[in-house]
Amino acid sequence: MLGGIKRSLLWRMGLALSLVAAMGLFGIVSSVLIAEQIRGAATAINLAGTLRYSTYDASTTVLKPQVNDRQAHRRELEMALDRFERHYAEQPLSRIVPDSPSHPARTAYDDVGRIWASEIRPTLLRALDRPLDAESYVELRGLVDGFVQKVDRMVFLLEQRTEAQVQLLRLIQGVCLFLTLLIIVFTVWFLRRGVMNPLQELLAGAQAVREGDFSRRIRHAGEDELGQLGAAFNLMAHDLSRSYEDLEQRVRDKTQALEYSNRSLELMYRSLSHLHDGTLSRANYTETLSEMEKLLGFGSGSLCLLEADGRKGFRLADSDHDPGFIGPLCTQHTCMDCVGRTHGKVHLEAEDEDGGPRLLSIPLYDGAEIHALLRMQIPPGMTPEPWQLQLVEAIARHLGIAIASQRRAIQSRRLALLEERTAIARELHDSLAQALSYLKIQVARVHAAVKGSGGKSDIDAALNELRQGLNDAYRQLRELLTTFRIGIDAAGLGSALEETVAGVTARGEQYVELDNKLSDGELGINEEVHVLHIVREALCNVLRHAQATRTRVTLDWTSNHRVRVAIVDNGIGIGEKSGKPDHYGLSIMHERAAQLQGELGIGPSADGGTQVTLLFRPIGRGAPEAPSHVHVPQREVV
Repeated sequence: MLGGIKRSLLWRMGLALSLVAAMGLFGIVSSVLIAEQIRGAATAINLAGTLRYSTYDASTTVLKPQVNDRQAHRRELEMALDRFERHYAEQPLSRIVPDSPSHPARTAYDDVGRIWASEIRPTLLRALDRPLDAESYVELRGLVDGFVQKVDRMVFLLEQRTEAQVQLLRLIQGVCLFLTLLIIVFTVWFLRRGVMNPLQELLAGAQAVREGDFSRRIRHAGEDELGQLGAAFNLMAHDLSRSYEDLEQRVRDKTQALEYSNRSLELMYRSLSHLHDGTLSRANYTETLSEMEKLLGFGSGSLCLLEADGRKGFRLADSDHDPGFIGPLCTQHTCMDCVGRTHGKVHLEAEDEDGGPRLLSIPLYDGAEIHALLRMQIPPGMTPEPWQLQLVEAIARHLGIAIASQRRAIQSRRLALLEERTAIARELHDSLAQALSYLKIQVARVHAAVKGSGGKSDIDAALNELRQGLNDAYRQLRELLTTFRIGIDAAGLGSALEETVAGVTARGEQYVELDNKLSDGELGINEEVHVLHIVREALCNVLRHAQATRTRVTLDWTSNHRVRVAIVDNGIGIGEKSGKPDHYGLSIMHERAAQLQGELGIGPSADGGTQVTLLFRPIGRGAPEAPSHVHVPQREVV
């Protein structure tokens, strides 16, 4: 139990409360016992006082002079004697008399009863039977006075005993109150020392831990509850300190990783901005290498552009040279020595014995084809970290894609240029070349007529045909120039058709209505260009030949998912003019319809005019198309 009190605050508090309760209970019990003992003491003392009165009353009755009725006198005396004895034997008086024979109060009580029975009562009865002389009277008075003194002593002793019991009660209550106050003071001191101070220390430690001070320790670390709490707090603070240090280390690691990621993202962003700004050049590649050198902490880098077989190439960029440097950057005659070391993957040279820089070589691929070789110097004593190698490989992939895209773009431009030149040659051959050939024949006729015997009429006819041929050739040249200039900008086919129709209507000769049910993007770029050319050529033919006042241009879809383009006028109809040799525009329209893999039909309309109908199945923007004419943002309707 003592061990439990030593180890537990609850036990100590329970002990203190138990002591206070015990003191209170002891005081209550003692008060009840003493009160029970002195209960009726006042009555008993009053009864003891009446004994004196009864004694004097009996003696006075005896000494009463000249009594006529002696029997009545005797009865009166006996009543006085009985009253004394009754008062002497009453329970309140006998109860407060101690039971111990040696107690002075018991001795005095017994002496009073004995003297009364042996001396006072017999003497008073004898004195009643005979007259008393002066000596007897004095003797009786002395006997009564002595007995009354005995009664007074008994009363004094009883009062003294009662007062002693009251004093004992006061002492017990005072001692209990003092002990209770002492226990309360000790309890308060114990609470302050063993509870409040450790709690304040725990609160201060918790506040210190909350503010990040994990070195705070609790001095109160005993066996009680607060001591165990303090020991647990110290252990928690120690664990928190270790966890916080571990967390700080992890934060430092994460921060470093974030810095690496930030540097990687920054390098990727700058590299991609250099590689995808639309103007790939030696300066852009050199700038990318310089950024890699600065952010990765590597040495100078170089980028070698290779041919398809990887045997030949040239150094495209080198961070050791100024971006504006013009001239060869590498003096090697073959690239196989550099490419062969990589074996098709990232290669890092082993450290030299002299401690010189090492070379990191990364082949640049786009698919399975190698396009270039990226080489970077690693400073002596530096080992590239995994994130650096991953970043270099990622940038190398983008470099390979950019170089491959640039090569494909160059090849596409070459093919487009060749295709454009072929288209121009075809257009010249089909139009202007035939007109010039016809003019050459007419010049030969004029020359023959001049030298020969031809008359003036033949010469004039040849000159007229020559003039007509020159006009036709000039008109054809103008139309070819317009054809080569026409194009479609970002607004789309609908806007180009609206501008074309507006240009024809603005001439005031006819009204052209456009009903376009196609959306921009449903046709490919070349399909839009061919459709625009056919519509424009048809409108030009209407202007020159149809003598129409109204023309309707319709673009919509058929039920079998084909595009239908119809140009219908209310003119005089095509008639036999379609067979004239100057209708070369119709052949070009047929040729464009063939390029669309469609059908072009020309015939009379329902109201007597002409109807040009184009039917084709579009391949859309996602399919590869032959390049169209060079775009110049200018339109003209002849």
